[in-house]
Parts: sequence; structure tokens; C-alpha cells
Amino acid sequence: MKKIIVFFLLLFQFTISHSSEILKIKKIPHKDANIERIYKLDNENFIYIEQYERGDIIWEYDAKANKFNEISKVWNFIDLASKCEMIQGHNIYFATTLEYWFAGGTNIDYPEIRIFDLYERRPWRDTDIGITPDMAYANEWCTIIKPYYMIGN
Repeated sequence: MKKIIVFFLLLFQFTISHSSEILKIKKIPHKDANIERIYKLDNENFIYIEQYERGDIIWEYDAKANKFNEISKVWNFIDLASKCEMIQGHNIYFATTLEYWFAGGTNIDYPEIRIFDLYERRPWRDTDIGITPDMAYANEWCTIIKPYYMIGN
């Protein structure tokens, strides 16, 4: 009987601690935020990817300060990696930016996948730290961080 009571107490404690972790990610940067993914960093902060009309906004939620900071905006956020071989830096991400030709037009079917430092405020072709032909190639060389939360999961 004692073992059963101890088991249920441990189960209850796990449920409460797990629920409090889930409550942490219920916070959103603003009332109408459309959050696609959330990543948890080694420093216990969270990276939120918000989809909006013109692309994606990258937010950092500082858990200690209980505050959101907008990092940057990109046309299409693809994934976050803790590191990649031959790329300097830690916590880097893959994204595409909408680049226009000098007389107008753009390549929306096969845009270049660029690699950026997570805290790059103005991601563009002159601030990237690398490019990759596709994410299969990147997966061979990089440690991809699994999302803590994704739409539909």
C-alpha cells in the first residue's frame, strides 16, 4: 500500500512539474502572435518563430527577465542549429531572404538558403555566415535543434 501511495505522489509531482514547463511556453510575444515553432536554448531561453503576413519574426523569450525581445525578421525561417562544422558561431539558423533583381523580379521557387548567427539583427546576403544547397546537406554537417513546440504537435 505504501508503494502505491509513493508511486501516485511521484506521478502527481511529475505531472505538476511538467505542467509548469508547459505553462512557460504558453506565453506569446503579443496578443495576435501566430507561433509556428519554439526552440529551447542551452541558456534556458526560448526562441519563438512567429509567422506574419510578410515572413517570419524571430523572438527570444528571456525566462529570467520574463521578457520577449524581437531578434529579426526573415522571409522564411527554416531551422535552428546549435553548431555546424566549418561555420564559426553557436546557435545559428537557416533562412531565406526575399532578394530582388536590379530591374525587378525575384527567384521565389529556389531561393538560396543562408546561414545566420541567431542574434544577427539585419539578416541579408552581406551578413550571412554561410549558405547551403539544401537542408539535407546541412543536416550532414550541423547539429539541428529539435523544436520544443511545433504547430500540430
